[in-house]
Amino acid sequence: MHYTLNTPNIKIDALILAAGQAQRFGRPKQLLPWGAKETILSHVISQVAATPGISQIHVVLGAWFEEICTTLAAPLEQVEIINNSDWQVGMFSSLSTGLRQLNQRDHKSDGILVLLGDMPFITPETLALFVDSLEPKSPQPLIAVENNRPAHPYLIRQSHIGEILSLSGESGIRPFIKKQFPHALKIPVSHTAGRKDIDTWESYFANRPESSGTVIPPPP
Repeated sequence: MHYTLNTPNIKIDALILAAGQAQRFGRPKQLLPWGAKETILSHVISQVAATPGISQIHVVLGAWFEEICTTLAAPLEQVEIINNSDWQVGMFSSLSTGLRQLNQRDHKSDGILVLLGDMPFITPETLALFVDSLEPKSPQPLIAVENNRPAHPYLIRQSHIGEILSLSGESGIRPFIKKQFPHALKIPVSHTAGRKDIDTWESYFANRPESSGTVIPPPP
């Protein structure tokens, strides 16, 4: 599987946020089997990797850092791993940690596509809508919409990083999305792709592929 894709005229970075502890699960949710040979996180990575136009993939980890890096050594080999030591603060800390890292590079990107590591229903076809719709010289963000409301993923510009990092973090990225939404380029997505995450054992067992390996949840 190849994780670094090259296109001559455009540079899009994918930033996958996967630093959470998943306290309800009592173990790394990122490593739960998703199909015969993948986990939730490795499946998200593989879907991004299969999307032409994504120049580089960055994965923000935090809780369970060593266990995830060891278990997913092969899928993570060709991505940039970003360690969020403040993962306990919440998801916005992962976003800001990732954006600071990307903002330090000399070669800036045309867009940063932000995805959640616990939404395995994303597909290359959906991600390609963002790649194909991107105008490199435009300042517009690209925001997924489902039922006329903001959804996931979203693509921000390098010029947005300062504004996002200036947020308090208490409301996450929502103030930025709310401000930009009227002017953003909106990308229609399905409810499954744009809103469906794996946040409980019930949602995991109800939605995982039939070929997934055996998992015994901890006692309640």
